[in-house]
Amino acid sequence: MVWRGVFAVAAFFNLAIGAAMMAAPDRVAAQLNVTGAGGPYAIVMAGMMIAVFGLGYAIVARAPAANRGIVWIGVVGKLGAAALAAMQFSAGIIDVGGFALGMTDLAFAAAFALFLWRGPR
Repeated sequence: MVWRGVFAVAAFFNLAIGAAMMAAPDRVAAQLNVTGAGGPYAIVMAGMMIAVFGLGYAIVARAPAANRGIVWIGVVGKLGAAALAAMQFSAGIIDVGGFALGMTDLAFAAAFALFLWRGPR
């Protein structure tokens, strides 16, 4: 089933990004232009939340039809992340790599919306 694969990839993506943020918060803060004493804390907290979304996608991957509600949360989160990346890139705050990462979230949001529209119920 293709949907299981989509959500498994999304889970891996979020878990990997979240883990990287938690493992190297100073480096990620510098890359994202987050300054100040609270920068690493903010990066770790964001990384934890990104990883939690990844756990949600893993739950959906196991039983897509039974966990459609989680997908709605994912659509909202992914659209928000993509919009934030676009705004930050246009303001010159993040580089093209950060923008590309945000556009990956936009692609996932589109796939998730397609699942909600056409996927199993």
